[in-house]
Amino acid sequence: MKKGAEVFFFDASSIDMERELINATFQLGNSWVQKKMPLPDVVLNEAPEPVKDRPECENWLRRRTPFTTFLIHGKYAIQKKLVPHFNDHLIPTEWLQDLDQFLDFLDVHGEVLVKPDQGRRGNAIFTVKRENEHYVCREQNEEIRLDCSDLQEYLRDALAQGSFIVQPYLPSLTDRGEVVDFRVHIQRDGTGRWVLTKMYSRIGMTDSIISNISKGGRNEDATNVLDRSFPVEGNQIKHEMERLAICMAETINRSYSFLIDELGMDFIVTPTGQIKFLEANISPQTRFHEQARASRTIEYAQYVAKAGQKVNHPVIAMLSSDSSDKPLAAACAYSAKWSNAAFYYFSHTDVHKELGYIKGYVLEDGEWQARYCPFPDVIYDRLKARGNAQYSSVYTDLGHVPFTDERNGGSFSKKKIYEILQKKAELAAHLIPYTAVENVHEILAFIDTHETSIIKPSIGSFGNGIIVVQREEEGFVVKDHEHIHKMNAEDFAQLLSMLAAKKGFVIQKFIRSETRNGLPYHIRLHLVRNRRGEWSFISAFPFLSTQSEHKVVNHAGSLRAFTTWDWLSRHEFPQKEDVMLARLERLAITTANHIAAHVKERICELGIDVGINSLGEIWIFEANMNKIGSTHREFEVAQHIVPFALSLR
Repeated sequence: MKKGAEVFFFDASSIDMERELINATFQLGNSWVQKKMPLPDVVLNEAPEPVKDRPECENWLRRRTPFTTFLIHGKYAIQKKLVPHFNDHLIPTEWLQDLDQFLDFLDVHGEVLVKPDQGRRGNAIFTVKRENEHYVCREQNEEIRLDCSDLQEYLRDALAQGSFIVQPYLPSLTDRGEVVDFRVHIQRDGTGRWVLTKMYSRIGMTDSIISNISKGGRNEDATNVLDRSFPVEGNQIKHEMERLAICMAETINRSYSFLIDELGMDFIVTPTGQIKFLEANISPQTRFHEQARASRTIEYAQYVAKAGQKVNHPVIAMLSSDSSDKPLAAACAYSAKWSNAAFYYFSHTDVHKELGYIKGYVLEDGEWQARYCPFPDVIYDRLKARGNAQYSSVYTDLGHVPFTDERNGGSFSKKKIYEILQKKAELAAHLIPYTAVENVHEILAFIDTHETSIIKPSIGSFGNGIIVVQREEEGFVVKDHEHIHKMNAEDFAQLLSMLAAKKGFVIQKFIRSETRNGLPYHIRLHLVRNRRGEWSFISAFPFLSTQSEHKVVNHAGSLRAFTTWDWLSRHEFPQKEDVMLARLERLAITTANHIAAHVKERICELGIDVGINSLGEIWIFEANMNKIGSTHREFEVAQHIVPFALSLR
């Protein structure tokens, strides 16, 4: 019995699937005894096999019992996961492909290190440098000289064993000229947090290129080594290495649906004090601190065993696959705390239905950290992909949990929205004249009536596929985002016929919503449900095109800016700012109530885009029920959406 846990040992042959028992082996004093046991609460699997090599009985057990340890990608993929965030600490890395690519890399860096992508314990690592017409290859402390053809054969033999990576060789040496690196062994503790278990230096044999203990190296206290090399900065470097190890581990873990339980993070320190990352290893060798490792391993296993247990306070989870939602998630976390609720966010790949938990991200000390979380009481759906086959499993697996949105994802047809708005006279007065692009003669008549018109897909967003049409004496001018086309009547009719055949376009009168200095703009009216289930008006958020010729403000290619309603209204509606805002809010609430009444499923958020012409008339461009941006108004959204979510329990 260790730390309140009963520990026994077994292998795959000990699993009795028929009776759901384990033929367990216990240590009793100095003896080993066997006993039939029910399935464990958690399995410590220190050396996991690749999925393809697992026996069926292990897969069977994994569906019933959580495991603590998982395989991760090789060295190259791990480097790439770190690239966006830790460039200053990464060594240039490429796949070893062929002799020409290798020689090009060698010419740039002078001396290079070659190692297996999936290697461990310092095996099959060698360096290469050029000396005159030959190449010097070193493996451990042995050196051979090769000509170009010999080198090609040497590399070919290496690649026959598997994938290799190539890096500049940056030896980090002790004051005695021995190669040295630093192993930072981190583990998750009994709360799921990353903590330092041991940091130590690994020093290689004299003339060796590697420091691995298994290849004759030795351990030494990291503090002593750093203090000798960096008498002033040594302690700071040590603490920074620990911080980097934990931050990098958290970043690596983001792309996996499970928690990584422990990592041996390897670094070197350059003569100038720069910390460079070498690699990350699961199940690191720990012969000199096994007791400390074992203690933390048991603590973490107990945490995993309890991961799906219900807590005594409400839990809200945000479903999202968009990293730009993090500021909103942070606002929701604080708002949930004020409501005595817990909050985490997760992606559609993070649900472990059979084990009863989700790999989510919780906000601790201002940082998002991965944890195993219980199923929530309610889900704030920012993914909004219900009905999409790619994401169906998350909605099926969590079908017992209420979602803030129940409507199938995807763009709601603009034509359908317009038809809904037409049913209410108050809103129809703000609806831009439109018709479906179906009959060429009707479209030509529409253009003659309304002059400049805009044709856009009925389903779509971000301004894609929109064209502006204007009749001229000799034909038509057609503008897309990048080009202006002049067409005669026949060519334009063919274009309309092509669009009509697609049966997915509408044409509207073009509304000039422009600032006094001619910059196109629209205003996003943002609404969310509140604790009473009513619509709350969050903001009127203006978007401006900085180029007057780009009329479609929300097109991805537009150089657009956003500002505040206060700024825009002072310049565009002096002395009428409050009156205009009240008009916008009244229109937004009326529109939201009307749309919600005509949509069968629950919706919790709405973005209504409007323009205002030179006469001060407000026109509705479109309404969006999908991913509504919340930049600069995250807390306003959270203060309403969190209480609304809690009301659904």
